[in-house]
Amino acid sequence: NKSSLCEIRLRAGKPVIVCLSGKNFFLGESGVVFEQDKAITISHEEIEKFVFRASENSIYAVNNQIQQGFITIAGGVRIGICGSIVVENGKIITINNFSSVNIRIPHEIKNCSLPIIKFLLDEKGFKNTLIISPPGAGKTTFLRDIALQISNLNLAYNLLVLDERFEIASCVNGKNLLAVGSFTDVLSGGNKRFGFDVGIRALKPDIIFTDELAGDDDVQCVLEASSCGIKLASTMHAKNITQLKSKSFFPKLEENKVFERYIVLSADGGPGRIDSVFDEKFNCLFCR
Repeated sequence: NKSSLCEIRLRAGKPVIVCLSGKNFFLGESGVVFEQDKAITISHEEIEKFVFRASENSIYAVNNQIQQGFITIAGGVRIGICGSIVVENGKIITINNFSSVNIRIPHEIKNCSLPIIKFLLDEKGFKNTLIISPPGAGKTTFLRDIALQISNLNLAYNLLVLDERFEIASCVNGKNLLAVGSFTDVLSGGNKRFGFDVGIRALKPDIIFTDELAGDDDVQCVLEASSCGIKLASTMHAKNITQLKSKSFFPKLEENKVFERYIVLSADGGPGRIDSVFDEKFNCLFCR
């Protein structure tokens, strides 16, 4: 079932693995198999050819992505890449001799955020929101749907999606392949610093949506935008609130009272499953 396909993993000299609804299986000639000796085995040469084709026959054209360990293709499919890291003068310039890839299949789960939208809005407007979960639990899917739902409410908000890895809106040739709403602008491919600086100056957003806060510079971008009165919706890797608070850069966000809502997604039950919603003081507003 295509809708349950989450990942395909290709490793040189190893059997092909497919992840269906969070469970791993071997891939055989005619579909899923349970015995390793019946699985398809992929070669190093086939992985090299796969990456070349994924780059539309131009590794150079996507090298800025390869430097970060991935290629994103149409539809928001992200291909994580392993191989030999090439470093010059202390800077990563590329990855070559590809040894494995992880093909991550995005899924639109429209309306997955509807049960908690009421907690993100009040008479003062949108509440700065941070979505947390372990990897693979649907943070990006959920973030995308919040943008769609806010746009659909027609509240006269201008939304800006900063789509670093082309996963949120998957914009190809100027067209968003994944639904983010009619009131939404999309900046694709640039880092957060570029997106925040240029987006705020040029596009006058009311709410900025950005994926995966993961360091001091990302936090600084968020703090600067918040100080300008711009609302925010973002994501971060964390299993729960306790793990979130343990992150070295989180105290700065908490001290400045940036986020007013925390949405925790569960790794159980498929992507986009809501576990709980907390307010700025970590009082639970919603628990499954």
